[in-house]
Amino acid sequence: MTDTQAQPTAIGPFVVLRKLGEGAMGVVYAGYDLALDRKVALKLVRPSLLGNESVRERMIREAQAMARLSHPHVVQVYQVGPHERSLYMAMEYIEGETLGTWQRAQARPWPMVLRTVCDAGRGLAAAHAAGLVHRDFKPDNVLVDAGGRARVVDFGLVQAGTSIDERLGEDEETEEPVSQSTLPSGQFSSERSGGLRWSARLTRRGNTLGTPLYMSPEQHFGQPVGPWSDQYSFALTLYEALYGEHPFCADSWEGIRKQIRAGVVPPPSPGSPVPWRLYKVLARALAYRPEERWPSLAAMIAALEHDPWRRPLAVMAVVGLLGLASAVSYAAASRGQEPPRCQAVEHELAGVWDRDRAEAVATAFAATQAHFAGDALERVKSRLDDYAKSWTDASREVCEAHTTGSQTGRMIDLRSACLGRRKAHLAALVDVFAAADREVVEHAVQAVAALPSIGACNDAEGLIGGTTPPDDPRTAARVEALRKQTARAAVLEATGQFEAGLAVVAGVRAEADEVGYGPLIAEVALTEGRLQVGAADAAAAEAALVRAIRLGISHDLHAVAAEAAARRIFVLGAVLERRAEALAAEVFAEALVERARDDGRLAALLSNNLGAVHDLQGDTDTARAYYERTIAGLERRPGLPDPLLAITHNNLGGMYHDRGDFVRARGHYELAMQLFRAIVGDAHPFVAHAVAGLGDADAGSGELARAQAHYEQALARMEAAYGARHLYLLHPLTGLGRVHARRGRAAEAEQTFARAVTMADELDLGHPLLAQALEGLGDLAAARGEPGRAAAFYERAAQVWTASGDAAAGQRAVLRAREMRDAPAAAGQ
Repeated sequence: MTDTQAQPTAIGPFVVLRKLGEGAMGVVYAGYDLALDRKVALKLVRPSLLGNESVRERMIREAQAMARLSHPHVVQVYQVGPHERSLYMAMEYIEGETLGTWQRAQARPWPMVLRTVCDAGRGLAAAHAAGLVHRDFKPDNVLVDAGGRARVVDFGLVQAGTSIDERLGEDEETEEPVSQSTLPSGQFSSERSGGLRWSARLTRRGNTLGTPLYMSPEQHFGQPVGPWSDQYSFALTLYEALYGEHPFCADSWEGIRKQIRAGVVPPPSPGSPVPWRLYKVLARALAYRPEERWPSLAAMIAALEHDPWRRPLAVMAVVGLLGLASAVSYAAASRGQEPPRCQAVEHELAGVWDRDRAEAVATAFAATQAHFAGDALERVKSRLDDYAKSWTDASREVCEAHTTGSQTGRMIDLRSACLGRRKAHLAALVDVFAAADREVVEHAVQAVAALPSIGACNDAEGLIGGTTPPDDPRTAARVEALRKQTARAAVLEATGQFEAGLAVVAGVRAEADEVGYGPLIAEVALTEGRLQVGAADAAAAEAALVRAIRLGISHDLHAVAAEAAARRIFVLGAVLERRAEALAAEVFAEALVERARDDGRLAALLSNNLGAVHDLQGDTDTARAYYERTIAGLERRPGLPDPLLAITHNNLGGMYHDRGDFVRARGHYELAMQLFRAIVGDAHPFVAHAVAGLGDADAGSGELARAQAHYEQALARMEAAYGARHLYLLHPLTGLGRVHARRGRAAEAEQTFARAVTMADELDLGHPLLAQALEGLGDLAAARGEPGRAAAFYERAAQVWTASGDAAAGQRAVLRAREMRDAPAAAGQ
């Protein structure tokens, strides 16, 4: 037969009823199978496409393999055989329409579109498993029946066993615009797909078959074709179906080839409701090099259907009932399904913070035998319950927005990722609590208060302005795994386990540098900086914080850069004593904090640190203004009070004490004590620090009896919390020694000072409080007429003062020692 032969009356054993349409590969007829009493679609291949006998035989073998393939999403091939000089295929007759026509018939929600195209993809993957390759997957080769079921049709049998080089003939430059596509569906379409101009909607005729707009790079550029090529065509089809436009569109085949060769997959238009995660899956499938695509079409579909809010395409059951429904009715039905689906987020924290984990934490806290563990546990559980509820509420809001389509897919993805990081941080903190020691319990309430804000995950502007995860899914997974380790290091820092945290962060830093993802490196640097501050390595802390600032700014991580800048000011001014440099960074840090758009804690942290630096600089008025700004900001924050509020009042008490304003000092120490009691519990050692401050204020005011009572109370509290030997005991011991001396109780004073010195020596401490205790012993020795012994105490005090950075105090101690050394000579004259 010729390509233009008249309609036959019969093809093989089938009666021909009518011609359905004609396309590049051949003619399609509606037929009837008399033996089985069923309607069939008969495709008669153009003789000119059959080539030699070997090609015909390969086509028959592939058609027979198709006939053996039975899948709900592949049009069934019943029979294949010769007809005159041609070849026919008898196939399942489908009353339906092509995918493109189905989409244009009415607005379809993106979940329905995704489900439908993925169904077709399942059929294509089944063919791959049977050793078949379609080679011409496109919207016109997907049929959707009246019930919404998708089937793949028109496998490219004429291309079996041939390379593109063999198919490129003398008509290579010829383009034939095909405005009519025919498929075994009983439908005849003359519409263009996706509103594209006709010159891009073309089919190659002659020896080169396929639709350039949906062809893989291998088909365009003469490379081996396989399942990886179908994956590329599938991704193009799904991209167009989801976003309403084709990623590559040009007026000629060469124009399309140029865009494909460039390897750039344009992102969807802003405002698309389709989740960003789907674009990332498609972008990988559209990689120019086959080895960079998904390992299989099945793997790609699994990635497409991986929804963090429900089982893969759980909406399928709803969609199945909506094949003929409008978008409005679909949305209504989706809302009807919303409560049970979104209520499932209640279980998202199972194994993170639930009854079992709470019991594990309670057991660990009790095992420390810290007398304040009960109070700490009560407050920790309350705060973690509140945090978990906030997380669950936010997650439910995201799920509802996802279900109703009230937010774009991009925003849903950003909020989900943000909440995922909060969940990881919570999990890391609970893990540390479940293995708590005394130090962890001491810092537990502070650590919970330092959990990252849930509210930030609702900040659309902040999230959109942030960074996107890596495009490569494997790299993205590695980044998330490293972020979990970073969260653990941050938790260790918040609970005072600095050495353990530094060990964790060292490994994370090395891996992060290897991955090369800037935002992760910035986050790790900030965590390392905080840990180095706690470990008292100021130089390493400043280097890490500078790195965090630089990378945070370059990657628009405003909160990271702002926190690093705020902490660096403290390191520079309070530890490294580069106060001019610290204050010069003030405006810069304030600008970063403003950009961070956090809930006020970063601003409070910066103000407190600036207050500390101005305090050390001797600028009381400026320091007070910053401290008061910190307090005002913290008091405006919703929820339970932040421990930083009590710490700031304690700092103000110390500032006023150093300036001799003991009345104001006492007022702030009193507020700090009350806040610590409310926030961490009366038995917590933080309360002891404020009580010791009250002793300082009372001593300064001359209220020696009250000062003694406060020092003794602080000492007892600290001994109960820290044991008999700890750095913190130096404060009440030294204060109590001075009070005893002033009250004329020399023996008690000497005993107390001596205990402080012995303890410091045993702990190998060089602290200004040790110098004060040594000076106290020197004063007592001088009063007893023992100038040589007094001089020895003063000389050692001078060494401690100088080593701790207070050269002036060291020089004063040296002068007193000289006076004592000169005293015997003076007495002998």
